[in-house]
Amino acid sequence: MSNTEHQTQAQDRSADLKAAPAGPVQAKPAVSPSIIALAGGIVAAGAIAAFLLMGGGEMAGTAERPALNLVKTSEIDKAAETLVPEEKEKLVTQAKACTAPLGNMRLSKMTANAGGVVRIRAGNYLSPAFNVAEGPINIAVPFPAPYEVGRGEIVVEGAAKDVFFELTPGLKIDTTGGVQRIPVIWNTSKPCGG
Repeated sequence: MSNTEHQTQAQDRSADLKAAPAGPVQAKPAVSPSIIALAGGIVAAGAIAAFLLMGGGEMAGTAERPALNLVKTSEIDKAAETLVPEEKEKLVTQAKACTAPLGNMRLSKMTANAGGVVRIRAGNYLSPAFNVAEGPINIAVPFPAPYEVGRGEIVVEGAAKDVFFELTPGLKIDTTGGVQRIPVIWNTSKPCGG
């Protein structure tokens, strides 16, 4: 082969290489993986926050964590009779404005020999003393934690035996050996008591 033929073949190969496609072209993703990860994190954080604000997802009371029910708007004035006088006006105003509703419970004797005197602690609030004697007693208290949280703890203090503490569901309390702590939940969807 002559020198000229070698040059012609080399030029033909070079032209073939230039004309051939370079292989499949990889397209860049429309959204970067870091933005997708960030968006996923925000969605997950929002779901967790909603879960916590809804009381951990609990909507109905259980024996381990009964539900504290709301005082209905139409019953706030009557329920206020059971509040401590020093805080009554403030608590009623907040409940009527739907900023801090009141919780409702009922105490009653379970047997003829049952009863005693109790006070209810809900957060920083301490109720007056109630003598659980003959008939049931309806009691209003502020929620033991900010209403939006949906969970907290009620503490029953005093000296009472075989008293039915009506929440949802209700439970028997006995404070003769000391205080009784009751973890509670509540439905945060109706701040005005429905």
